[in-house]
Amino acid sequence: RAVTTSLLLSSSSSTSLSSSNDDSTNEMVTPPLRVGFIGCGTIAAAIANGLATQTSVPIQSISISRRSESKSKALNEQHPNLVTVYDDNQEILNNADMIFICVLPDQTSSVLRELQFEKERHTLVSLVSTSTLVGLKEDTSLPSDQIYKCICLPAVSRHEGVCLVTPKTPTDSILIPLFESLGGIAQAEDEEQMSAMMVPSALMGSMYGMLKQSRDWLVNNGNGISKKDASFLVGRFFWGMMQDAERKCNEENAYEDLIEEQTPGGLNEQALNNWRDLGALESLDKVQDALFDRIRGKSDGSLE
Repeated sequence: RAVTTSLLLSSSSSTSLSSSNDDSTNEMVTPPLRVGFIGCGTIAAAIANGLATQTSVPIQSISISRRSESKSKALNEQHPNLVTVYDDNQEILNNADMIFICVLPDQTSSVLRELQFEKERHTLVSLVSTSTLVGLKEDTSLPSDQIYKCICLPAVSRHEGVCLVTPKTPTDSILIPLFESLGGIAQAEDEEQMSAMMVPSALMGSMYGMLKQSRDWLVNNGNGISKKDASFLVGRFFWGMMQDAERKCNEENAYEDLIEEQTPGGLNEQALNNWRDLGALESLDKVQDALFDRIRGKSDGSLE
């Protein structure tokens, strides 16, 4: 299912949400795309695999950097007629029109400045969390309307993620169906709004940490339950919870309603009350505040 969501700031600075859920992406006649990835880490590989396996937007070719070699080799082996691996980043630009930059933050500027972009055909999408639109323009000399920032999670490999993008794309932009084919698109009005919207995406490791903590507790207290079985049980429990959350996520009071559904006096209500008494929910706010400061360059993200 494709999900298209646009977050728009009204003139009164209040945030309004408009969304649509369809079983098909926007219909758009377009020639097959030539896509390139500079850097081939986890996210780049996920997007590349998602694009290679979706059927909504025609893809002519996918050009990728050799590094990291294990991921680029796997992509080439899985999609030999579509994916080509290059050692020279300029070759990627020469063979692609839409370029995803997916390198480490401290490498971004130097990598881009070594490349020759063509204003007539290249569009740049940066997956580098700390990059800025102004900096990307300075490093590439591309027009502003051909430069975007994007944040997504590895689930786009299975067409189950959401791509957070800024600036807003024109309604006829190929980026809309392209990102819809990966699971969905959420468009931020500007970089400041995007900085806040990026924070929940940085809680992936925290969620896995919580799953591990629950799994380890179960192993230690489960009267001989194996680590494998405990991992399965915890994962399936949380998956069921997230399915309910996903089904209601277009509703304004989705999570309040789910909390209200917990049985009065039951174990789930007790657990939530205990979390509150421990100050765990307030701690989450502090973690998010620190991440927000890091994204905006105000701190290194550590808690004082």
